[in-house]
Amino acid sequence: ETGQEEIVSVKISTLPDLAAELYALVDEEDEVEVEVEGLPTIREDLIPDNAFLSLGVMPWEMVQQVRSQVKHHQAAQPTEKGEGLPMILVQTSQQKGKVVIDRLKSLGGLRGICFNPGSDAMSQEHYDLGLLQAEDDSLFIFGEFDEADPIHIQARQKWDKRCKSTKGYCGLVVAKGITGASRGQPKLTDIMALFEVRSISAQDLNIGTLERQFAIDW
Repeated sequence: ETGQEEIVSVKISTLPDLAAELYALVDEEDEVEVEVEGLPTIREDLIPDNAFLSLGVMPWEMVQQVRSQVKHHQAAQPTEKGEGLPMILVQTSQQKGKVVIDRLKSLGGLRGICFNPGSDAMSQEHYDLGLLQAEDDSLFIFGEFDEADPIHIQARQKWDKRCKSTKGYCGLVVAKGITGASRGQPKLTDIMALFEVRSISAQDLNIGTLERQFAIDW
């Protein structure tokens, strides 16, 4: 078991084309990438469609096992206190998981994980936008969470508390087995990669509230 007791599932295929709506109005062929002067690139093409995502914790005992057995491990030095390593789990197929891992490796690795505020001017909704930042400064959307959802509020509170215990460290786990019995609870043999990284605050990321915008063709 991976020890994620609070699970937030996200079907990436059903998310709005967020990157195409953030800060810029772009053509259809550019929907997955937004580049604005002074801001990092924001993309939504890293996490595979229909991937299973969860926000939780991996007990330290299992972290040690994964470190020694996983094929790809990006190491860090988190303080091993509290329940374990706060983590984002991305579970997909083996082939798609390899694409995610290779993509991050090609960008120099994963720098950190961040939750940044976002809003929709038309609906007046506010949300928590989950972002992965690569070493080349690119930002990848991994999930959009309702800021007022009690389940997400509780998960975020636990996430922040656990990151404080580890002195600001967390992890990204990429696993296979999405269609098997281990869906949502991958076994050790299902885990393909562990990226141990910094938890980046919205203040440190310093891109402000991301506002969804819409283009109108006349």
